[in-house]
Amino acid sequence: MLTQEENRLLTLTGPDTPGGALMRSYWHSVALAEELGGAPMPVRILGEELVLFRDQSGRPGLLGLYCAHRCADLSYGRIENGGLRCLYHGWLYDAAGRCLEQPAEPPESRYKDEIRHPAYPVVERAGLLLAYMGKGAPPVLPDYEFLNAAPEHRFLQKTYLECNYLQALEGDIDPAHVSFLHRSMQRRPPGRKDARTVPGSNGAAAAFVRADAPQARGRAHRFRASQLCDPGGGRRTALRAHQQFHHAEQGRGRRQRGAGERGLHHPLASASR
Repeated sequence: MLTQEENRLLTLTGPDTPGGALMRSYWHSVALAEELGGAPMPVRILGEELVLFRDQSGRPGLLGLYCAHRCADLSYGRIENGGLRCLYHGWLYDAAGRCLEQPAEPPESRYKDEIRHPAYPVVERAGLLLAYMGKGAPPVLPDYEFLNAAPEHRFLQKTYLECNYLQALEGDIDPAHVSFLHRSMQRRPPGRKDARTVPGSNGAAAAFVRADAPQARGRAHRFRASQLCDPGGGRRTALRAHQQFHHAEQGRGRRQRGAGERGLHHPLASASR
């Protein structure tokens, strides 16, 4: 068994943790490209509250969620004049975190030039928005085959799991749980009535148990998915496009899971604060 210190070392991914520093050395998928429409999108990634947006030219940006002026939520801001404008006092930020305008300042003021809002580089590939949150220049984005696949050969799906990222990884390589947790995926003989869904499962991806089994306690995992349909209709390259997690101590979390052989794995939230 791990000690509490060892567990925290492995599971915490906030800005000031060893795990967080390691995670920030890599590119991470932070959203599906189609999710980012006209309105800015609040996200929590590696324990940081951030906002995703597209400027008027379609360039994606990832900024700190709270305005550097009065901490207003920038996800309520407006897309205009080459950036994201705070709705409180009108400070305007571009995708690089530079402050372009401060309407309440006198025309001769250069105070805006001193502001550098938290910002991370974002690239759009294969229907994904990928961000680098580490220090210094980002590494070259790996040239994975699925990142170059044509749209008709891609399949993207989002699912949320309420667990720590390490628990999700453990589950991916653990064959012992499959016949119990995923029994609902087994084909049942016609007319069989000795199975029911676990209470709390909401009927989605529920585990089945025998009718004469003891009353199930607690909740089953809840699976919610949004899916991009493959227009070709056949089995295509699958991506686990956007996996989100909260630390287990918070009792909340998100994880996204695809249906195939290739994927991207990363935790998006942490209980480091």
